[in-house]
Amino acid sequence: MTFGEYIRANGFTAKSLAMKAGVSVRTLECYTTGRLPLKNSRAWLIVSVAEALGTTPKYLLTLDD
Repeated sequence: MTFGEYIRANGFTAKSLAMKAGVSVRTLECYTTGRLPLKNSRAWLIVSVAEALGTTPKYLLTLDD
């Protein structure tokens, strides 16, 4: 499962997740579309997104790009 598939499976769009996590929609779209690998993102972004999704940063980093 990719990061984009995971957020859609949890009922989010890139825009709604970005708002909940407090990150830029444009930045998050780069990761959800696979244009940028999530494992290369900043730690604060991973933590914010993980908290918004109710999961751990470690789990997010195990998703396929």
